[in-house]
Amino acid sequence: MLFRIAKYSIKNIFRNKFLSFSSVLVLTLLMFFINILILLHDVSFKLISSINSKLTISLYLDEEYDKGSTEVIGLIEDIKKIGGKIKVEYKTKEVILEDIRLKEPDLAKILERTNPLPDTIILSQIQLEEYEEMNSFIENKLYILSKDESDIEHFSNYTTQYKKINQVIHVLDILSIGLYIIIITFLLSIFVITYSIIGNFIYYYKDEIYITRLVGGSKKFIYGPFVLQGSFYSFVSFLLSLIIFVFILQNINAAFSDIYFFDFSYNTFLIEMLVFVFVGGLSGFLSSRKYLK
Repeated sequence: MLFRIAKYSIKNIFRNKFLSFSSVLVLTLLMFFINILILLHDVSFKLISSINSKLTISLYLDEEYDKGSTEVIGLIEDIKKIGGKIKVEYKTKEVILEDIRLKEPDLAKILERTNPLPDTIILSQIQLEEYEEMNSFIENKLYILSKDESDIEHFSNYTTQYKKINQVIHVLDILSIGLYIIIITFLLSIFVITYSIIGNFIYYYKDEIYITRLVGGSKKFIYGPFVLQGSFYSFVSFLLSLIIFVFILQNINAAFSDIYFFDFSYNTFLIEMLVFVFVGGLSGFLSSRKYLK
């Protein structure tokens, strides 16, 4: 049965070579652009994560609190529990002054008289998804941080630091949602195109299908070739788009490998293939159900 279904499916494809060729061409382009969008999504997040790994948040303590304060100890312990990867470094005002002395000796000479610098908790290696949880802990202990009364938007203010980072994360979320919407739109386009193609084949060969029904052809034998035909279009289009995409990706990597290496996992390709073949088969099935009533 399966062999006969496949035989008639291939026969349908070659009956109208131009329609089949143009359909595969359009589907190939759509699938190629889906690969580009997925790559852009992956690259953008890798670049942001790389930049984010170099960012630090500095918590400047009020002069009433130090490393031995219960509130400070509790805050540090809470932050360390988040994923276990956030690097927490405590620096006293004396250590900070020495750091400044190494970079700006003249400035250090001015500051060392009174040393107005606060003790500081420096946070680094924070993952994007960890900011919200980390912020909830810090917000509960804002009273232990120093405040710049003269300028509430001064960068030393923790709330301002978090606000700026949160804005970046918000933009990334919007871009991510936008990319997903475009990808879903392309998938729907693949569905609609395949649906229409199968509908055209059914319309042109409806007399032959009618005769098959009269002689007792089963529903599987009638619907099957069109379902397989839709999946076949998607599979061939995926292979062609994959060949083009990999070729372009290899050339880009050869030219820009010193700057950035563009990578695409085999699991992603496998998932794409299964999704495309499923969409093709589903559109073929639904189209045949509608036009073969």
